[in-house]
Amino acid sequence: MKTRVSILRRLVTSVIALCVLSVFAFADGETTEVFLTGTSHSPAGNFVVQTADDLFHYQGMEYEVYKVYYDDPRMNMKIAVNNDGRCNSFVAYNGEFMFFYACNKHGFGVRKVMFSNPWIKDQFSADQYHDQTVLLKERRVDKKQAVGLIAAYVPRLKG
Repeated sequence: MKTRVSILRRLVTSVIALCVLSVFAFADGETTEVFLTGTSHSPAGNFVVQTADDLFHYQGMEYEVYKVYYDDPRMNMKIAVNNDGRCNSFVAYNGEFMFFYACNKHGFGVRKVMFSNPWIKDQFSADQYHDQTVLLKERRVDKKQAVGLIAAYVPRLKG
């Protein structure tokens, strides 16, 4: 009888421990929702953009962050969005590059690029960069449309 009670206590204790641990495991995880999906028409393949709780800081400005996941995970990146001003400014980045997108009198497109080291820039196409200086000929662009354009076009920069 004592062994049955002992086994039952161990079983109940194990079940309770599992329940408590699973609650803590899921509570710590980051929950994100899908912001948009699309295709890059490049070797990177299709993409999914998800919201993130991260913040990106650049030159005293705070940006909200979206995570972009491609079929080819080597192209995964984040897109930071600053909602201040007439046209949102955007930064597509990962550990290798930072592409800055904004609006001007010619429209919406890539304006500036920074690489983590000089060898990385050799992997990107200067012609594609030039072609992407105007992705949309409008001075104002919707955040969702801009994030979709950036997610679709950044993989094409890789030559």
